[in-house]
Amino acid sequence: MNELEKTRSHIQRMGTVMYRLCRIGLIVLAVLMVVQAGLSVAVLFSPEAAGYIGPHLENNFLFKALKAAAGLEAMESRYQAAIGCVVLLISYFTVFVILKMFLTMFEHLAGGERPFDVAVARKIRRRSFYMFLFLLYNPVLAVISFSLVLFFSYLMEYGGYIQQRADETNRIQEEMIMSFAEITENKSGQTGQHIKRVSEYSKILAQQLGLSPEEVEKVRIASTMHDVGKLLIPSEILEKPGKLTDEEYATIKTHTTMGGQLLNNVEGEEMQLSRTIALQHHERYDGKGYPDHIQGDEISLEGRIVAVADVYDALTSRRSYKNAWKEEDACNEILKGRGTQFDPQVVDAFAAAHDRILEVQEMFRDE
Repeated sequence: MNELEKTRSHIQRMGTVMYRLCRIGLIVLAVLMVVQAGLSVAVLFSPEAAGYIGPHLENNFLFKALKAAAGLEAMESRYQAAIGCVVLLISYFTVFVILKMFLTMFEHLAGGERPFDVAVARKIRRRSFYMFLFLLYNPVLAVISFSLVLFFSYLMEYGGYIQQRADETNRIQEEMIMSFAEITENKSGQTGQHIKRVSEYSKILAQQLGLSPEEVEKVRIASTMHDVGKLLIPSEILEKPGKLTDEEYATIKTHTTMGGQLLNNVEGEEMQLSRTIALQHHERYDGKGYPDHIQGDEISLEGRIVAVADVYDALTSRRSYKNAWKEEDACNEILKGRGTQFDPQVVDAFAAAHDRILEVQEMFRDE
């Protein structure tokens, strides 16, 4: 999990906790309002209830101010108590309205994927004036609360604009990646829909391994660039119908490092993931792959996923130098590589999702 995802996770957890607390607070307030409405009626018919409630009303700033301004002292205690209960009911309702506004804030933060939204921020800012209802009880609290909510709304709006810019950047990255993928695919007529299939296989494997929807989408897009280094490999080698010489095979193998070099200075999370996949999709779990002979968890999970997807599609596709393998033989070859060529977890995911992989294979079959 990168720093951005960690921060988003922290925001989501905080938003979830606060959202639940607000929900509990709203339920408590709703119960209190029902009770208070009942008491406002009960004290009119029960002097004992009025006598019990009366002293508690003296702690309410609004009731005391109303009592002094309207001369309520002359009224019977039961009428004073009834008015006091209504005042408390209004107090609870005020807090209920304000807590409802906070619930809107925290509900959006708990959403996780897009915690900040410009429209929601503006809605919160419009509602921030509700905080002045606290003037009825405590002017200082009203000003402080209004300032905090207003500040929060501007902070959320700024985060929303940053999020929009990030979305636009990601969209541009995706378009660049897909353009590179199309160019790579058109470099050799033999590849057919290889890139599309590898991309969809990688998506399925990522889902099976439990990656988040956002991570799955990144793997799907970035995997389309796994062979981008082949743009720099001579076509006569790529399209050679016969067996490659040792020198030609060594040249083919350089497409991993060339892909890494092509994407080395390109900024953006998805572009850097594409670079990692381009470099690592021919590494082996046992360290006997290329170009860097790394092994196990030294290879990124995305690289290990695409390694399985790429080999499986290469086996089941016809090339100028070979015929396509039978489905059963290709599947057994992947299973045989568990723990040596491939990550065991990815192979298990492949086996579990094999039916879905066959559906994609049929959907994007070479003509």
